[in-house]
Amino acid sequence: MILRSLAVIYAGLVLALTASAADVWKKASDASSELLSAESAFQLVSAQRVGNAVKLEWVIAPGYYLYRKRLAFEPVAPVTTRLGKVMLPTGQTLHDEHFGDVEVYRETLLATLPVKPGQAALQQLRVRFQGCADAGVCYPPVTRVIDLEAASASPTK
Repeated sequence: MILRSLAVIYAGLVLALTASAADVWKKASDASSELLSAESAFQLVSAQRVGNAVKLEWVIAPGYYLYRKRLAFEPVAPVTTRLGKVMLPTGQTLHDEHFGDVEVYRETLLATLPVKPGQAALQQLRVRFQGCADAGVCYPPVTRVIDLEAASASPTK
């Protein structure tokens, strides 16, 4: 009698755990199918030369964020152009389970890159950035080569 009761309890637990696992898997699958591409989540909408600086603007989709420390800028043409320290707004502090407290940007980001005086006008810039979705999925770093002659973001990969 006791063994039969234990067997019924065990069977009930197995069914409950199986149902819970299936529910978790379904939620994870639903979340991943709703994720935006990196290009849609982190839209580099503008890149312009303004005087002795380059201004870059991102529009970041709701539920997504860019890491401050994952932003990088490198002159492509002319490669000898020297950039000053990037000027970025203060972001939000977020506790990341892998990286600890990090600074992130949501909604929009405007970055200003000063070009050192006496340098040739920057024609192309390599931009790297990385972000995540609040759903817990992080994207691999994205690299774009931006043509600044047209004063707009036009990735040429």
